[in-house]
Amino acid sequence: MRAPWRPAMRPRTAVPTLAALALVIATVSLGNWQMRRADEKRALHAQREAADHDAPVQLSGGDIDPATLIGRRVVARGQFVPRWTVFVDNRTHKGIAGFHVLSPLRITGSDRHVLVLRGWIARDPHDRARLPALHTPSGEVEVEGRAEHDLERVLELGSTAPPGPQDRLWQNADVAAFARWSGLAMQPLLLRQTSAPRVGQAGRDDGLVREWPDPGSGVDKHLGYAFQWYALAVLAAGLWVRFVVFGRRAGERKDER
Repeated sequence: MRAPWRPAMRPRTAVPTLAALALVIATVSLGNWQMRRADEKRALHAQREAADHDAPVQLSGGDIDPATLIGRRVVARGQFVPRWTVFVDNRTHKGIAGFHVLSPLRITGSDRHVLVLRGWIARDPHDRARLPALHTPSGEVEVEGRAEHDLERVLELGSTAPPGPQDRLWQNADVAAFARWSGLAMQPLLLRQTSAPRVGQAGRDDGLVREWPDPGSGVDKHLGYAFQWYALAVLAAGLWVRFVVFGRRAGERKDER
């Protein structure tokens, strides 16, 4: 009587079995990560919609809990300090390369500042290190925007030295690094400006683009990536069944003849 088939691994099937198992685990994990990213984007979209129905919060120069403001509309009144303006490289708008412009705003009646992401500006197509001329309103202004933890980072190849005292072109920026570099007292959040600053009913446009994407956009993209990773996991499992399980059975039948 023929012994029942047992799925014990033989040397010739151990390697493909382990490889298939590793691939399935990796692709399912990546699919789950994309699903979590989609859920995070949905939560951000819901948070933004809820915040849009609330009146903007006035940002003070005192101690604040940033967790209570993140995602909300915020208004800050103060004066820009243009000597500490920096340009963050590798930021695109509608396929055009440019910079994000960051300037500290000294809050009225305080020695504290808030870092304002003022907008986007195109760079010189022939000299990427050449910084564009920029108009910064003088005097007291009122800036409205959305409070965020920090500016999103782009991938850097290798470690980058901290910017020097005169460096105005940065690869990445965050509030903590800016505070160390400038020596200014900073509020622990970033204000993403959403409209032109109000300058005592005077002044002129600074020429910056403030067409920010919805933080909750891209859900369909993450779902699509998740489907691809899950499909690859199913394919790996199917190929293992086809070539290892059925291949082994076919080999056993051949040996019995």
